[in-house]
Amino acid sequence: DGYGMLQVDFANKFVGGGVIGAGLVQEEIRFLINPELIVSRLFTEALDDDECLVVTGTQQFSKYTGYSETYKWSDSFQDKTPRDAWQRMCTEIVAIDALKFEHFLEQFHPSKINRELNKAFCGFRHPEEKSPTLAAVATGNWGCGVFGGDTRLKALIQMLAAAEAGRDVAYFTFGDSQLMTDVHNMHSFLTLRNISVGEVHHLLGLYYSSVCRSSLTQRPDVSLYSFIYSQVGSYEAPDESN
Repeated sequence: DGYGMLQVDFANKFVGGGVIGAGLVQEEIRFLINPELIVSRLFTEALDDDECLVVTGTQQFSKYTGYSETYKWSDSFQDKTPRDAWQRMCTEIVAIDALKFEHFLEQFHPSKINRELNKAFCGFRHPEEKSPTLAAVATGNWGCGVFGGDTRLKALIQMLAAAEAGRDVAYFTFGDSQLMTDVHNMHSFLTLRNISVGEVHHLLGLYYSSVCRSSLTQRPDVSLYSFIYSQVGSYEAPDESN
């Protein structure tokens, strides 16, 4: 999925993760069906907080079913993606590694928010800032699952990074219809009111200081999106006639 887009690899800081060992989640599966990606492990050091890896031109050779323990190779894949002038497949994959959180509230600390924002922006930003049309970002629940990331926070972080990088986002929720609705509603709510990236960043800090720090439970009583709605709700939508 994500043909013609900048496709996000939910990477380990050591790119490829457990692809030649026991790993079989998002990154490892992508490396298995596009095996040319495995070569990147030979010359890519551990990614720093301000680094990403962009790989252009890999070909998909396999189809698969399942995920993790249910993963199975199903068939050969005929990759008909167009080629560029260098005869590379017009496929661009960016590897960005998310932080792993042992405690749910930890990820809302401003330093962690900033790290994830900078990492996503590093991956989404095009080196030629004046490029007139940038491909959309094809992404999803980056750093969630075993890494402990909150899906709604990670979706918001990626939306902010993409907005700052001048790209649209195609967000794949992997069948989670409620998440799809929540993310879409939040995006519409913020854009309708012309809320800037900086303003949302400020709200994230406010959520941590006023909700997370005083929470006596592992998960706060007030969710992030509910907090943002309550803080911004008093703003009037811009007059579209102006």
